[in-house]
Amino acid sequence: MPRIASSEIVVPKSLSPEERRKLIDALYEVHRQIFDGVERESFAKYVVESKAEHTWIHVHKSEEGEIVGYLALHIFDKQFGGVPTSVLRAEAGSLRAYRGANANIRFWLKMALSYMLRNPGRRTFFLSSPVHPSSYSLVANHFGEVWPRRETEVPPELLAFMDELATEFGLEKEDPAHPLVRHVGWRTRETEMEREYWLHCDKPAARFFIEANPGYVEGHGLVTVVPITLSNIANTIRSMGQRKLRQPIQATVALAQRTSIGARLLRPEMMRQLRRASLFSHFDEATLWDLARRSEIFTIPGGKYLFHRGDASDEMYLLASGAVYVLAESGEHEKVVDELGSGSLFGEIAMLAGERRSASIRTATTSMLVRIPRSALLPLMEANASLRQGVWQKFAERRFDDMVRGLDRYGHLGRKGRLSWAQRGEHRALAAQEPLSLEAGTHVFVLSGVLEVEHEGLWVTARGSMLLEVERPLRVRAQEATRLILLSREAAPGPRRAVG
Repeated sequence: MPRIASSEIVVPKSLSPEERRKLIDALYEVHRQIFDGVERESFAKYVVESKAEHTWIHVHKSEEGEIVGYLALHIFDKQFGGVPTSVLRAEAGSLRAYRGANANIRFWLKMALSYMLRNPGRRTFFLSSPVHPSSYSLVANHFGEVWPRRETEVPPELLAFMDELATEFGLEKEDPAHPLVRHVGWRTRETEMEREYWLHCDKPAARFFIEANPGYVEGHGLVTVVPITLSNIANTIRSMGQRKLRQPIQATVALAQRTSIGARLLRPEMMRQLRRASLFSHFDEATLWDLARRSEIFTIPGGKYLFHRGDASDEMYLLASGAVYVLAESGEHEKVVDELGSGSLFGEIAMLAGERRSASIRTATTSMLVRIPRSALLPLMEANASLRQGVWQKFAERRFDDMVRGLDRYGHLGRKGRLSWAQRGEHRALAAQEPLSLEAGTHVFVLSGVLEVEHEGLWVTARGSMLLEVERPLRVRAQEATRLILLSREAAPGPRRAVG
């Protein structure tokens, strides 16, 4: 796992023009891997060549000495209503592999506290305009008083001040009816799956941000103000301290989970987590207890791999809490293809198909998981038709999405459309040598097994997952136990790969 090897504080005004140019180039290279919509000149103006009275940039480097993240902190001296006021602003960005160390919040806290002590009694605010739910959540989770916030109306006088503050800094309104939604232009680069994750995220702060600023995907920011007071600073320190204290507790719990006594003590919690999953929610107490007895609950920190693509597999997982990335690895490079939140099930493809892992899983945050072995699940599936159908449905949706996502032929569907198509399909299980006649216009998605296709008088054997489009009536035959889905024809732009 890559890590931040060193960090340094850079004061742009102390650099020569050539040094500033090199710094801008290096930071912009990081920035453009995270955000879209901002040219280098605009980035330089905001981050390095700001007109603030004070600017510090906390620069993070990898073990190879490459810049992998930054936090630029600016302090502006302003007059609002005739009252001297200091406004702190910040821009930050870190490559995905180097996130989660809380290095930026520690630096921000140190500099804000130092400024307060040097300027006692001065009215000071932190102004931000986050363009992503994760950024707003970070602020909301660390400070006691944040405006706007869920379930609390912004007082009219404070709303007027925030409006004035944002306008002073050149943040233009997107809609006069929503004065806190402003044009920023920075659009977070994220995959379709990551966007789906945040749109359906159950974290309260993220839900509030999306509801207040639904146009964030277009680069709209939500004006957010934090009063810099001793109370708010203390709340941040307390929040960070609680996270620090939880680490040894989580380590102790993780150790206890590996012992027979610990496992027995945690079994009621495991049953509670299993019952939360729709797949197991209808199980009776005895069945859940048996499944919990044969499963394992454990906690691992963020940034750890649960397994890698190509690993052998004999279990599936329930994500009880936290979040994980689904990664496609190629050599030293990796690409996020999905992000899963609490309540998600994964790992069923390799477990059911008896294959190696098709993707890697890495925790995005500290996560609690339930490991469900194949030996525990398969007997339950044999005895419970509803569970069997549910597991195969989940298996089918994920495998179908994995295959169709990369085909230009279906690029117009999007993930939601792909899953909807798969969910409307008819599941069929064929015994060995069982034939099946297919009508023209049918799409056939083979989940597992071996299928023989009659083509111009010849029988062609196809093994493993595949998607067939049937142009005219066609006969197929299972060579061994085979599972497939019959799909109706969808709108099909572009050329089709016809079979039959």
